[in-house]
Amino acid sequence: MTANTTKRLPSYIGGIFAIIAGFFFITLPEISSGVIGILFGVVLFIAGFTEVIGYFLTIKQFREENYGKAAGAEIVLVYSIILMALGLFFVIHADIVLQLLSTILGLFFLVDGIIKLRQEIFLFTKKDVYSWVLLIMAIVLIVAGVVLLANAFKGTRNIIVFSGIAFVISGVETCVMSFARKIDNKTRKS
Repeated sequence: MTANTTKRLPSYIGGIFAIIAGFFFITLPEISSGVIGILFGVVLFIAGFTEVIGYFLTIKQFREENYGKAAGAEIVLVYSIILMALGLFFVIHADIVLQLLSTILGLFFLVDGIIKLRQEIFLFTKKDVYSWVLLIMAIVLIVAGVVLLANAFKGTRNIIVFSGIAFVISGVETCVMSFARKIDNKTRKS
């Protein structure tokens, strides 16, 4: 395993975990509603933890690409730490998640989409197919967050299924972004 592969491992883990959780929410919404607080807390904690690790592993690259100054890479770090804290809170107080499900998930996907949109804009210099896919996925996450905040769904089951779809999109985007960065780094070295 090379150093570049190791640097991307945390993002892949968080992305894959979000995809698995998303499919669980989609296929088993009734079971998910009973344990959604714990699952959501675990997803948030792992997402935040992997982003913190990824931040520290790639801080040198951020600084070299002027990402730290231009886009506030520290905002990503703060966001990741907040995700970890919220994840722990929701695991401990799982009943709160079900009561405020639409609002909590809406805020999560809205912020997640904005952060990924900022990363897409500042990390990629060329606009290839990966960049466009990531840009569209970030916009879809922002729209999903707004839809959930507007509470467009009636019933917990619909919110859980829609959130599962958004988790899958978020996880796929995280994996694709890591893959695109890896390809971008290889082309820069060539």
